Amino acid sequence: MVIFVSIKKLIQTFWWLIAVIALYIFYQTIGLNMFFLLVIGLLALKFVPVLFLPVLLITLGVHFSGGFSFIADFLEAGIVMIIGVPFVFITWMFIDEQIKAFKEAKKLKTRETVYGKRK
Repeated sequence: MVIFVSIKKLIQTFWWLIAVIALYIFYQTIGLNMFFLLVIGLLALKFVPVLFLPVLLITLGVHFSGGFSFIADFLEAGIVMIIGVPFVFITWMFIDEQIKAFKEAKKLKTRETVYGKRK
């Protein structure tokens, strides 16, 4: 029995096989998170180029944190800053007043001293 095979389809199948092998090796190298973001980034680049920069920033965050946990870290840091900045400002105002009072007291103390003797 002889099976007639189209050379064009055979070559096309061969290239698909190479692409799948390359994709598998790439997936094993970078992991599922980065593979997912690569696909999303390429789709964004093709269909909605405006979203490519946010996807790129998220990809950098995933790369350097090892996962999507950086989003929770940014949210936590933001909440801490929203709560913490007013407290820092109030503390700074209090310390500034204390420093001014200390300098004023020191200035008055030096005026009252005459030649090393206090009045």
